Amino acid sequence: MPAVKTNLKVSAISYIILFVKNSQKAVEFYRDTLGATVKSDEEGWTELDMGNTTLALHAETKEAPVKAIGSGSASVVFYTEKLDETHETLKSAGVKIKTAPHMVCETPTHIGRCIDFEDLDGNSLSFFSMEPRK
Repeated sequence: MPAVKTNLKVSAISYIILFVKNSQKAVEFYRDTLGATVKSDEEGWTELDMGNTTLALHAETKEAPVKAIGSGSASVVFYTEKLDETHETLKSAGVKIKTAPHMVCETPTHIGRCIDFEDLDGNSLSFFSMEPRK
């Protein structure tokens, strides 16, 4: 189906939902390893405060197994002021790094770099920074 022009204008992401196999381990990863703040934690559903966006971790169920839903089918990008330090922290924590810090975009005054990595369920994650040119 081709794209249809509309008057809609998306301006923010309110929720990102990641489906996880083990919610307890996932919460520990996001809270303890990445430093996220837990807003609410109910059985099978945890909300993490990401400023204007909520990252929700949805536990696998018999009715909705992670494999059927598509673990690893989304990529969530977090911002950091200190990309190299973040990279070293993730490596030290044993996080599976997919790509080391690399350039992804540039402007006349800044360079955008990112690190790609995975969470415990294979979801694609990145840290991004926009750094002044040296």
